[in-house]
Amino acid sequence: MSTGTVADMVDDLRRQIDSGALKADDKLPSTRALMETYGLSDNAVYRGVALLKAEGYAYSRQGKGVFVRDRRALIAGARRIQGITQAGERIEWRHSIRTEAPAWVAEHLGTGECVERARTVRRGDEILQASRSWVHLDVATVVPELDEPRPCNPTWQAVYTERSGNPVEAASKVADARIATADDLEALGLGEEDKVHAVVLLRSVYVTTGDRVIGVGEGVYAPGHPVDLKTS
Repeated sequence: MSTGTVADMVDDLRRQIDSGALKADDKLPSTRALMETYGLSDNAVYRGVALLKAEGYAYSRQGKGVFVRDRRALIAGARRIQGITQAGERIEWRHSIRTEAPAWVAEHLGTGECVERARTVRRGDEILQASRSWVHLDVATVVPELDEPRPCNPTWQAVYTERSGNPVEAASKVADARIATADDLEALGLGEEDKVHAVVLLRSVYVTTGDRVIGVGEGVYAPGHPVDLKTS
């Protein structure tokens, strides 16, 4: 391919990853190689790679390059979950609301109002996982879809990157566990008799240019549901 667009490059690399031509932890071609293959400038290649990282298709290793992420370990984004869930699993959106940032979220985003989005992943009648994300209001000015009770296409991180030109990356992922809270019980469809159950959670922090935090997320897993605790 001698000339093309960022979308051409991203679509082609997605296809290679989805088909297995590029496997988990394979290194992506260098910036120079991508520029030559797709007929793009270095800045265009950087934008395309940032989109792949925001969508969860790739990740960086400092000083070593960009690598294909194991998509089976992904825990965010409707399009991504639909690509890795088993037959019969589906996403259900619970709400997208403006709310005051909870204490632990405010530690990252700052105090004040943010956009809270919640969803669950089901298999039949069983809820496997419930997740919520809290996104800074500045992002909603660029991605107004955040206020709508539906997935962003492909993810709010990727849409923000494409529209603003500022890449979004997961700066950290922390796995933990806690006794199920009332919110956990409701989201996972558990009864009061289940309140002594411990649940596993994974928290992510998303940053953009200048290491500015613009979003955080929390996934909570139903008791007994196997979880890949890979946090790299």
